[in-house]
Amino acid sequence: MIDQGAKVLVVDDEPAIRELCAKALGRAGHQVTSHEDGASALAAIASGHFDAAIFDIMLPGTDGLTLLRSIKQRSPEAVVVLVTGFASLETAMEAVRLGAYEYLRKPFSAADLVRIVNRGIEGQRLRGRHDALLTELRAANDQLLRQQEQLSERVRSANEDLSAFVDLGRELGESEDLTDTLRSILRAGIQVTHARAAAVYGIRHDPPRLQGIVTEGLAERDVVGRDVALDCGLLGSAAVTGVARIENDVLSGAIADDEHLGFLGVQSVLAEPLQSDGEVAGVIAFYDQCDGAFSEESLSLAQVVSAQAARVVTALQQISRKRQSSAWDDGFVDLADLL
Repeated sequence: MIDQGAKVLVVDDEPAIRELCAKALGRAGHQVTSHEDGASALAAIASGHFDAAIFDIMLPGTDGLTLLRSIKQRSPEAVVVLVTGFASLETAMEAVRLGAYEYLRKPFSAADLVRIVNRGIEGQRLRGRHDALLTELRAANDQLLRQQEQLSERVRSANEDLSAFVDLGRELGESEDLTDTLRSILRAGIQVTHARAAAVYGIRHDPPRLQGIVTEGLAERDVVGRDVALDCGLLGSAAVTGVARIENDVLSGAIADDEHLGFLGVQSVLAEPLQSDGEVAGVIAFYDQCDGAFSEESLSLAQVVSAQAARVVTALQQISRKRQSSAWDDGFVDLADLL
């Protein structure tokens, strides 16, 4: 069924032709505007939109081809039917080039006129629907491609994470050196969290503080053997509360006011407490997330490696309690000296 209420422009200098077109198209449900000359038709085209138009080739003041050019500029999808008593091949070719839909030779019947106009408008409607569906299809395809890219990225990332944990398991099985073990854990943690650097800190009890044990991606002199307060700062908070901390804003007080973090010059931090048998043995910290910010996913992955690091740090602390050194009057061997 043809869309009803299409706006149709009829331009012909013969009153009988205009009346025939207006009555036939009106009965077909269309809204018809009629003009007898080119000047008034051009004004109508300039001031409004038309779905279809019937133009006589020969008109006072202008011609049908001029009107054809004008309406196509204003309403490119308009169905234009040219009416003529005679037409040269040259005129027909020019009309087709300009976008005319069909010719009607005088005299013509009302039925032919309505059939041609309805067919043209229906065709335009279907083409419009086709274009809309094509746009929707392209949008859906673009979304599918984006989702496929995201899925591929997640698979790639998951494969990298799995590879990191497989490599870590192999290295833990092969290593007999606690230093190498902790470094392997840090390398795996850096890979899965996409951090630039990482460090492990153990708790020392007399006086209570964190002490840097080992690092990857930072200068050892900036971490190993350095003391970090437990009563303040982001790392100390993670150690005392046993709750992981994430901070991605370098201007926040958690980083800007932290003496140790300020000294390291880091931009973002993920600090995970090292818990073993219900006790916090230290903290593993990841610094400067390369993709912009640490996330809950980063935290979940960090927890996997922190469990391994907690065992190693606990073992170091047990060794330190058994070893007495004349260099220490507090009975605690510096964890850094054990590595």
